[in-house]
Amino acid sequence: MIPHSNKALALAVSALLCTSYATAQDNSADQRIEQLEQQLQTLQNQVNAPEESRLRFNGFLSIAYGMASNDGGYAGYTEEGTFNEESLFGLQGAFTLTDDTEVTMQLVGRGSEDWDPTIEWAYISHQFTPELKMRAGKMRLPLYMYSDSLEVGYAQPWIRPPEEVYGNVPITSYTGVDALYDVNFDMSTLTFQAFMGESEETISNLGQTLRLEVNDLFGGSATWTDFIWTVRGNYATAEITTGGDDLQTDFYGLGASYNNGSLQVISEFTRLEIEGSTPDTDSGYLTFAYTFGSLAPYFTYSMQESTDDDERPYSREFIYQAITTPGNPLYGNIAAVALSDVQSSERTAYSLGLRWDLASNVAVKFDVTRATDFGDTGGGLPGNIGPVISYDDIDVYTIKIDSAF
Repeated sequence: MIPHSNKALALAVSALLCTSYATAQDNSADQRIEQLEQQLQTLQNQVNAPEESRLRFNGFLSIAYGMASNDGGYAGYTEEGTFNEESLFGLQGAFTLTDDTEVTMQLVGRGSEDWDPTIEWAYISHQFTPELKMRAGKMRLPLYMYSDSLEVGYAQPWIRPPEEVYGNVPITSYTGVDALYDVNFDMSTLTFQAFMGESEETISNLGQTLRLEVNDLFGGSATWTDFIWTVRGNYATAEITTGGDDLQTDFYGLGASYNNGSLQVISEFTRLEIEGSTPDTDSGYLTFAYTFGSLAPYFTYSMQESTDDDERPYSREFIYQAITTPGNPLYGNIAAVALSDVQSSERTAYSLGLRWDLASNVAVKFDVTRATDFGDTGGGLPGNIGPVISYDDIDVYTIKIDSAF
């Protein structure tokens, strides 16, 4: 069977031949051949034009400068200001294989990692029906409402997603498969997503570098939206292996947002449950933002609290004395700190910021965040993992330029 595009080309060529014969009888044979060749080339370019547009690129850029009132390390900031902590550059390419199949790859270079590019996305997707799409490869772990645009600052109202919620899970990507199914109503859409896979990540915890292996990762979500209101619920479970221990982990999330073009309200609540001494954490936030022309001030209240403090039997004072006292059974055992209340956390944060849309694809943001109300804990700050709690609160000041192109 002749492909449709070739049929069209053949018919067009036939028409050109007939027209040329009728209107160019007085031309020489060489002139007619040259004219036909030019017309054939034009037709061929028109037929092949979709092939040339199969590859698409877009990107995003964030340049941020921030500093803190002390060295507690909230969001990575200390008294010494830095441009590197939240600055990044991303490039995403998509290649259309067929009308229903596409390959996507995203590279991200972060200032905090010396701008070394890493692959965040690398997957193939196929649209089986108008409602069903499946993907396979490396993808973003879909735990939050802003997971897909986690590092695209321009797509978010804040300087950064609330640290109390988005900072609890250090793993952002996984390798595996997922399926998305849309149920379309008259004025809204309900999307179901199911995923499974695995991941490996190197993280820093209590001053130690740990290698995490995430196996038996399964999860799903349901998202309803009428493009003003959005409601999302999700669940994920996995077995995390670190230091020879296998820890059963469960994650629950519930989020909602409202956006009428001027007023924007966003809220998420999450619960993280991890087997063993690693903290179980409840966290949440509520954001209000209002757009006045090119300006959008916002306010965010966020909180987090460990819920299993009784599973860590040692106090901060006892554990540091034990690991530094020769002859003690715990002497030199830094990992034993994980069994103490050093890992317990309680924190409330208040953020006041302003987004200024300088151009259609460039936003300048200003933010002041105060983290406080640590209770008897170190507030989960990296600067408070020592023998004593050094900081009772911390203020962070940030200015950031976000762009998408």
